[in-house]
Amino acid sequence: MKFIVLVASAWFSVAQGVYSPSDFVNVSGDSLKSRYNNAVAQGRQANGDSFWVAYEMVESGNIRTRTSDGIEVSERNFPQRVAMFLLVQKSSGAIEKLRIVNLDEDIRVHDRRVYWLGKPDTDDRAALLLDVARTAPSAQVKKDAIFWLGQEVSRQAGDDLEKLVANDPEVEVQKQAVFALSQRRDAESVPSLIRIAKEHTNPAVRKQAIFWLGQKHDPRVLDFFEQLLKK
Repeated sequence: MKFIVLVASAWFSVAQGVYSPSDFVNVSGDSLKSRYNNAVAQGRQANGDSFWVAYEMVESGNIRTRTSDGIEVSERNFPQRVAMFLLVQKSSGAIEKLRIVNLDEDIRVHDRRVYWLGKPDTDDRAALLLDVARTAPSAQVKKDAIFWLGQEVSRQAGDDLEKLVANDPEVEVQKQAVFALSQRRDAESVPSLIRIAKEHTNPAVRKQAIFWLGQKHDPRVLDFFEQLLKK
């Protein structure tokens, strides 16, 4: 009886397919975009109704110090190897889901192949996320792509978010891009939010920018609100 159970278990594992990082399919190409396109082309030729496309992100460690009433608190975030996993539908090539995975953990991917794009630079990652934010049919996927675009450290990512705020046809996407901008460093986010609050044609988007400016502790924000009150 035990033998039968072991055989059945082994058969199920083979039938289902369990993949560790050593089983990931390495995809070649001159750029992240070309590797992504090659991965989608390969995945759409394989078995199964969906597959993962993944690449490594760069997580930098940082130490933030907060001082309040003479008590100093240090928050340490240590470096970690993480990856972006995009679940792609075979029939259409559309992205169904974005998922962040810690590569330092014991990873097992069940039932779906993983096409691995390597460790691209931050501008390439930002460009791919921007493309997902612009073209994904799912509103949730768009929002997730915009959020992770906001986490990219490149200046290009910030510029791309501003373009989404200015040009995307969906107001909800514009507002999500405003939020993503607000999460970036003040040196970058405050000027962008002020521009949006002053110049955007949609009152709801301007209101969103003003709200997130109100969460900032920056003298430029106080100057902006002072000018706003004088009007």
